[in-house]
Amino acid sequence: MSAFPKIPVFLKPFMPAVVAVIGSIPWLRTKASIWAINRAAYSTTLRPRALTLLADYTSWRSLTDREYSARHLPPATPEYMAGLPSESEVLKLFRRTEEKKDTDTSVMFMFFAQWFVDSFLATDWDDFRKNHSNHEIDLCEIYGLTKAQTDMLRAKHGGRLKVQNINGEEYPPYYFESKDGTLVVKQEFDGLHDAATMTRILTGVSYDRKKKFYAVGLAHGNSTLGNSIMNIVWVREHNRLAAMLENKHPGWDDERLFETARNIAIVLAIKLAVEEYIKHIAPWDFPIKMVDLIADRERWNRTNWCAVEFNLLYRWHMLAPETVGAGDTALTPADFLTNNKLIEDEGIESLIAWCSRARAGKIGLFNTPTYLMIPSPALNGFSVESRTIRLSREAQLKSYNDYRVAYSMKPFTKWEQLNKDPKVIEPLKELYGDIKNLEWYVGIFAEDYPRELMMGDLLTTMVANDAFTQLLSNPLLAANVYNKDTFTQEGLDEIENTKCFADIVKRNAKDPSRVYCNFAVR
Repeated sequence: MSAFPKIPVFLKPFMPAVVAVIGSIPWLRTKASIWAINRAAYSTTLRPRALTLLADYTSWRSLTDREYSARHLPPATPEYMAGLPSESEVLKLFRRTEEKKDTDTSVMFMFFAQWFVDSFLATDWDDFRKNHSNHEIDLCEIYGLTKAQTDMLRAKHGGRLKVQNINGEEYPPYYFESKDGTLVVKQEFDGLHDAATMTRILTGVSYDRKKKFYAVGLAHGNSTLGNSIMNIVWVREHNRLAAMLENKHPGWDDERLFETARNIAIVLAIKLAVEEYIKHIAPWDFPIKMVDLIADRERWNRTNWCAVEFNLLYRWHMLAPETVGAGDTALTPADFLTNNKLIEDEGIESLIAWCSRARAGKIGLFNTPTYLMIPSPALNGFSVESRTIRLSREAQLKSYNDYRVAYSMKPFTKWEQLNKDPKVIEPLKELYGDIKNLEWYVGIFAEDYPRELMMGDLLTTMVANDAFTQLLSNPLLAANVYNKDTFTQEGLDEIENTKCFADIVKRNAKDPSRVYCNFAVR
């Protein structure tokens, strides 16, 4: 059962108008959202998962120890794994042969996606079975994963996060300082991130770029322009919320101001993930709504626990373009990797507009950009794409058809059901023979899909299932929590009145009139 039902061809021209009507009528939008959310949420078995990557059998630890990623299906048999083509042959299926652009998805969407999912899909560097996130939507990107990290990032006055002022604007503070010509971690941030992890992340990063490294919640939070831009915006938003609360509640101490601003910011992030991010993924920009109390009424309301499949299906490397923009002013990978100086020089308004007008790549095979195919010392000689293929093999994932069945879909019996393009299916036939042998990680990116979608049927359904059930089960959205005691009336108003990420950018920009931010290229 796919997340969104098949629409007859003759009805498709009318769907944008139908969707617009649904979005314009509040009660109808709510009803339609509940239907769409539950259709995706009940498309497969519910959490808790019987198995995790801890072991191939169920134990008390496997049901309670969230250090290990969950798994949707049991591991494939040794015979199935032995019959798969080599990893090097599979890697060729992803290599970009010509750059294919998505119909309307912007690079800003891509950057939001990376920033958002990297906070809860955090594969351990040394043990692929482990996920060292909190499995929650908690804005750990700016708050850190632990109380100790949060304390290092807090200003400890007025509920604020630490910032520095550059050209009249707030930015996160620098992580390093110079001592005798050498960059060392500032004492106030000693222990914020694991030293070995930082060494890996900073391999090959120049001194000039390293010295601009921001102190934020996650070690990889400076890895791309997108990560840094998002962190800057959300740090500013937290401090804006804290200032608003301090003005309205002058008797509150730093702790209450901080925690209340944090509650509001987290729900804002959840709302935007549902109502703008997932909306863009859905066909015809279906006006999905954050139905705040829905989880209290549903069986899928379980403790969040990310599965290895959710981790791997989000490797949307194809979204990354070879360059952002074109011509002499185009940003190359060298420009948008670990380059906070560019952000400070150009300003976030300029870069967000640039990324909002540039189209991302099209999700599918043969479209992973060159720089993500190059072996990296930080990945022990793997490329980003080859490491992902290795992870899927180490997890011993079952076949593409096995996952279709697990999501209430009929298995494919012919290659043409997967994709009608000979350039796609002929290499797959050569490597796998029968479609029943096709491995899941390859299959989800080989799926064909219509213009109104940005990915195939199984991939869309799996994204929707995990996304809805883990976003909307957040404790801040529970019936006895989602109220003015938790957020204040001012906070609830901020949540209600925020419609898109551009709203947050504008109210924290030096010049709001310059802001253009969109997940779609119009």
